[in-house]
Amino acid sequence: MTKPLLLLCLLSTSAAYLLSGIADTTQVFSSSGSVDLIRHHLVCFRHDIYQTIDPESCCRQLYLKGSIEKDQVKYCLDHVAVVSSIESFGNVKPAYYLAIDSLVTLNSHQTKQLLKDKSSYRQHRNLKVVEDGEKETLLDGYKGVDAFSPFHLMGFMPTGLDDDENTERTSFPLLGIAKGSLSNEGGMHRSFAQTVHLSFLDLPDDNKARYRMKLNGTVLLPITESVFIDADDPLIVEYTKGDSPDGVKCRAKFVSKSASAFETSSLENECNIQFKSSEVIDIEQPSFASRQYVVVYYISASLDFELSTHKGTEAFELQIDYGTTLHIRYPSPVLNQTGVADGGLVPIVIQQPVLYLANAHIQCLTVDCSLERKYILKTDASTSEFGTVDKKLDMPQPIFINVAAGINADYWWVSLITMSAAVIGGIAVIKGMDSISKWS
Repeated sequence: MTKPLLLLCLLSTSAAYLLSGIADTTQVFSSSGSVDLIRHHLVCFRHDIYQTIDPESCCRQLYLKGSIEKDQVKYCLDHVAVVSSIESFGNVKPAYYLAIDSLVTLNSHQTKQLLKDKSSYRQHRNLKVVEDGEKETLLDGYKGVDAFSPFHLMGFMPTGLDDDENTERTSFPLLGIAKGSLSNEGGMHRSFAQTVHLSFLDLPDDNKARYRMKLNGTVLLPITESVFIDADDPLIVEYTKGDSPDGVKCRAKFVSKSASAFETSSLENECNIQFKSSEVIDIEQPSFASRQYVVVYYISASLDFELSTHKGTEAFELQIDYGTTLHIRYPSPVLNQTGVADGGLVPIVIQQPVLYLANAHIQCLTVDCSLERKYILKTDASTSEFGTVDKKLDMPQPIFINVAAGINADYWWVSLITMSAAVIGGIAVIKGMDSISKWS
């Protein structure tokens, strides 16, 4: 028997597991400082054991459950991105992703709720689950629930909290977020620096010991039709004195929250990063003929450190820096002047990276010290990234840039001038053939 349930609060996962479902995670941001846009991050989720899913069934679910209109189904099939099969703490994983933007309509209850807090994600779930041995439909109300990211299905993935049944009891919370910064230089080929911020709240308090931290993280970067990453050259490599001859692709460093809180100088520090895309990224297509992608960065780091005046209750931050080059595709020709900036420029939106998974292990290296601690990323959206209670997680806003676009009305003039120049050039080459020297 199937019975619908209306959820106005976060579900308990004690007796329910996912069969299939989709989530519409919305984010409000401002274009040019005035126009509010809503980005719908549509994700089809799957369970490792109970379900396989393909793009057709994902788009069909999005349509049948009201996340897209009928005339958007073909767009979904042509543009939906495959999310790589990534490791997760649980069995529920994102399978497909699609971003769709819409203008704000103030007559919507859902939009009014979103406008109250533009700094967070609001997730609306429509799921098929099994609870107490029966199949049920779980549906959020118009308010939805706070979400850590579009790729975390709230209520069905471990949160890293102490009272979460899916979180290992011996672990400590690891607070973190990923942020990107786009260079103003480079034209259509710009460097996109990304930083993973990780905050540790409960460190060991033995200031005479030496510790080793090993960390693993997974970052997802959604790429819309307007940009692409060259998979043959996906990471920016730095070459500086004293580094490896192969260069450095990522750097890990501690950042103190107070002066002289700890000492890490002259100790070992290693950072590695790998890029993965589950689909071949077409670098030749213009934006209007391209599709969306979700690329993955796998990060691993190992750091040895010693504490000086640090107290165990004091937080400190670990930063991991790396970068990639974003190549901007040629945008669609402009049909009219609506939304066009001065100089014939059109705005495009670049999405921020998402810290999907992170865990750390700290082990004491000093003799007669057997301390070990495990840390798991906290994905509960009710608190800030660095542990400030009663404050929602402030998500970094998407990045807006303006790029040049052709005017559709100039198509025939451009075509005529181009063809004329080609013909004149061809005639000039043919006439110049007689003057070419011939070898005897």
